[in-house]
Amino acid sequence: MTSTTASTGVVNTSGTTSYLTGTASGLDTASLIKAAVAQKTAAADTLDAKVTANTTKISAYQTLQGLVSGLSTAISGLASGTYSAVSTTTNTFQAKSVNLSASDASTASAYLAVSADSTAAATTSTITVDQLATAQKVASATQTSTGALGYAGAFTLGQGAATPQTVTVNPTMSLSDIAAAINAVSSASGVSASMIQVEPGSYRLVLSANATNQAITTTTASGDDVLGGLGLTDSTGAFANVLQDAKPALVTIDGTQIKSDTNNLTDAVSGLSMSLLKVTPSGTTVTMSVEPDYSGVKTAITNFITAYNSLRDFVTTNQAVGANGTAAAGATLFADPLLRSASQMLNSLLFSDHSNGGTLSNLADLGVTLDSSNKLSLSNETTLDNALLGNLNDVAGLFQTSFTPSNSALKLLANTTTGAFHFTLDVTANADGTITGASVGGDSSLFTVSGSRIVGAKGGPYEGLSFALVATGDTSIDVDIQPGLANQVKAFASSYADSNTGLLQQQIAALTSQDSDWTSRSDKIRSDAATYQASLVTRYANMEQEVSAAQLVQAQIKAILQGSSSNG
Repeated sequence: MTSTTASTGVVNTSGTTSYLTGTASGLDTASLIKAAVAQKTAAADTLDAKVTANTTKISAYQTLQGLVSGLSTAISGLASGTYSAVSTTTNTFQAKSVNLSASDASTASAYLAVSADSTAAATTSTITVDQLATAQKVASATQTSTGALGYAGAFTLGQGAATPQTVTVNPTMSLSDIAAAINAVSSASGVSASMIQVEPGSYRLVLSANATNQAITTTTASGDDVLGGLGLTDSTGAFANVLQDAKPALVTIDGTQIKSDTNNLTDAVSGLSMSLLKVTPSGTTVTMSVEPDYSGVKTAITNFITAYNSLRDFVTTNQAVGANGTAAAGATLFADPLLRSASQMLNSLLFSDHSNGGTLSNLADLGVTLDSSNKLSLSNETTLDNALLGNLNDVAGLFQTSFTPSNSALKLLANTTTGAFHFTLDVTANADGTITGASVGGDSSLFTVSGSRIVGAKGGPYEGLSFALVATGDTSIDVDIQPGLANQVKAFASSYADSNTGLLQQQIAALTSQDSDWTSRSDKIRSDAATYQASLVTRYANMEQEVSAAQLVQAQIKAILQGSSSNG
């Protein structure tokens, strides 16, 4: 703060605001102004404190949102897809793993690589790689000149089913120019060219087919026989120097030899993609085992445990009580109803019966239990391994929702619910199969019909269910849906953590809106207080001037009186 002396007092400047401290009146006008303005801004201070508290809470909600979403991500691989019998959506239980081993104890992956999709059957096969597919390569005679060759003509080049392309050569073109002209149409002709130096001063033009097991074709189109002149073809038009023949790939699987134009086989065995890398030595075989991806399922389960424990740490921190019995430092969401309901609902899901008719009913049956800190722990890894290796279908049944209709024509397209259902769906349809209505127990308001889709009515008990049916007339279909743990957790996570409609996002939006309102009100209060402060400064300044003027008149009168007394 700086001060400058004036005839009417001291003007104190702090930032852009000036305060007048009275010297004529003797009043501390700066303090008076400060106190008066503080009264005006007290409400803004309260609003600012609320905004700060809300901002902290929003951050905590966003953290919770991320943790719940992470839980959903971790368990998503264990959940059902669209629950449709015709769905192509895969999950961890449908994934397959491939193991390769060589009979001579060499590295089997040196001979071939194999990947499997969800349609691959679990099987064991014996494989030998008999021959790799190769691309044809031919070379010209040795050329000693790197300058103009003097040829004027045109020829065509092609490969396999590719359309032959014409290459035109003029007398000024060198060997490298001819190679460039060939490469200019390579994508269409299927033939590439390169100029190689055999030894200093000696060069060759090499033509290569772009695809394996495809022969290069050529003809002279016009003018000089350029390819013959270069020694690429002989007098009969055949290639004079074949460096590598075009050959197919040959692989024997369980005694049956398979021929392929390429070293990548995608349809030799249903669901398998093979890449042939090297011919197996005589007497060596590769054993290929295709089986469920047990490791992937186990990893998904342990990832879920990790994600749950991260969420549990957050809940514990926000439920902590300090030494004085109140919320501990950092417990931003202490006694928060959203946090409490999310924690209770999740725990209810995790520790309920999810057997779905199988032999496994809960996480404990997989060796996953709660430890002393209420965190999930893989306390018995052997139990999990035995369940995966010996009872994978029931493990899947524990995590995945089951859908069992009495008529297989009914397909479940979507299920965003967490409950179990057992009801009879009565469908009416015209003679042409057009669905005209769907009801349960005679109540047609429970489902809406759109084309071949039957959708649970919003707000009704079947909201979240969506079916597809190709109808052939009126029919009644018994529907049984039993929720799996993973699908229930995903539905729970969506209801709380969805970035658009989730309960947490709704609360974040409400707090953000509230903060915006409070900030606007606080800004208005402070703006009004600044105006009020300016008016006080003016008022006190005027007062000081009047007091100072009065004191000056008083001093003048006193001086006159004193002068008159002295003269007398």
